[in-house]
Amino acid sequence: MNHKTNLGIRAVLHTVRKWKKTLLLFFLLLFITTLVLSGLAIADAQEEQSEELRGVTGASFTVNANNGYTLQPVTDEMIQEIAAIDGVEAYNTSQWTIVNLYHQDTLMKGTDEREGVADLFYGSGCFDSEYSPLFLSGALRLTEGRHVTDGNGGIILYEGIAEKYGLSIGDTLEVKNGNPDDPLVECQIAGLFEVIADDNDEQATMARPSTFYDYEEYIFVDMDTMSAISAPYTASEGNGITSVDFFVSDAAKLEGIVQEVQNSTSIDWNSYYITVNNEVYERISNSLSDTTTLVTTLIVMITVVSMVLIILILSMSIRSRKREIGILLAVGIEKYAVLLQQMLEICLVAIVAFPLAYLASREMAGTLGTLFGKAAENVIVTPHHFVLVTAAGAGLLIIAVLVSCIPVMRMKPKAILSQME
Repeated sequence: MNHKTNLGIRAVLHTVRKWKKTLLLFFLLLFITTLVLSGLAIADAQEEQSEELRGVTGASFTVNANNGYTLQPVTDEMIQEIAAIDGVEAYNTSQWTIVNLYHQDTLMKGTDEREGVADLFYGSGCFDSEYSPLFLSGALRLTEGRHVTDGNGGIILYEGIAEKYGLSIGDTLEVKNGNPDDPLVECQIAGLFEVIADDNDEQATMARPSTFYDYEEYIFVDMDTMSAISAPYTASEGNGITSVDFFVSDAAKLEGIVQEVQNSTSIDWNSYYITVNNEVYERISNSLSDTTTLVTTLIVMITVVSMVLIILILSMSIRSRKREIGILLAVGIEKYAVLLQQMLEICLVAIVAFPLAYLASREMAGTLGTLFGKAAENVIVTPHHFVLVTAAGAGLLIIAVLVSCIPVMRMKPKAILSQME
């Protein structure tokens, strides 16, 4: 039987004979690997949440006209130029006015029965009603039909009003300002909404421009319709728009997009200014970043402490085996073979501990993730994590064996045996 065969046999026999040390290393590797796998799963869940956050927090910027002696409107050319910039997903503005609604020459009334306001509705002109503050805040929700957009107009009204007058999608209404001489503007019903928040809801109150009208009395029309309604009161030049909100598809790129807009030479920035609306994204992003830093720090600390413990355990084991190592070297076994035996011994422990840690982490990761504010079902330990940790773990264990064996491997066999006499 050659030395290579004996190498494997010696490794197995020593692992069994020194079962206390074997169990200590086994549970240490099991515990460490389970925590690291769970940490990686939490970090990945954090990254996925961050990626999702970038597209759903509604980060935007607003181009406003300066309030000077002459208020310059935001022109259609400016709007189209900015909307064409890569990363700008949509744009919207809100022009508000009080209107009357008619259906088949019948003056419609809302749900507010107070004298003087029963037949008044609060109209909002939008480029895209989906991006109206009331829909973005969740105060209102579209239940039927579609949103009105620039080029695909119509009117959106409260579903209760539609039910009251027997209206449905596609029916025609007439809209006008309150003055008897104002023109009637025809528009088709494009969508119906339901009211989610009541008048006292804090989130909704922040989003609405008026607290006088109930949500049920709100209507939304496209900008062409609003322009026709407001024509008698609008200056002959310009569109009357003094601010436009632009929404970006990736909140993380908002700063770069705003910089690109400000670099535009065709816009006179003495007449306009930009406000950035990313408070929600920044607040949540900072919180996620802090959690990611904490998880990463814990993984690094666990790995470092574990390496130190493993090196200490192996070093103590090597020192207790000086005589055995000296005899092996004295009978002609090469030092690399002795090192391979040490590596094989710890590998025998690792090949059992690592798979069990993978199974354990799949059960524990969700529970640990809840400590960091993650839903348990979103924290998943994948085979990719297992391969990564196994490869990294094997490399670290080899380093640990080499470090723990250096003091003995540097000595001559005779010197080792003389110390044991």
